[in-house]
Amino acid sequence: MGTVEGSTLFPKIATIILAIALLFHLIAIGAPWWSVSNTHKTERAEHIGLWKYCSSPMGASMEQCFDFVDIITGGT
Repeated sequence: MGTVEGSTLFPKIATIILAIALLFHLIAIGAPWWSVSNTHKTERAEHIGLWKYCSSPMGASMEQCFDFVDIITGGT
């Protein structure tokens, strides 16, 4: 059986790299800039993430952001 003393360095490095990759993946999906609208095809600037939806209404200079939990439950 393999023991800690007899194991190679490769599984340890692979585990660390896998953990770092998972962390980056979670950050990327949780970011509010996960998907962005193409402003060349539409006048409305929007970006969406896993938890937030942000848009700039036509004619307005301020961006409005909403949490999906609030959209689904009708909260503010």
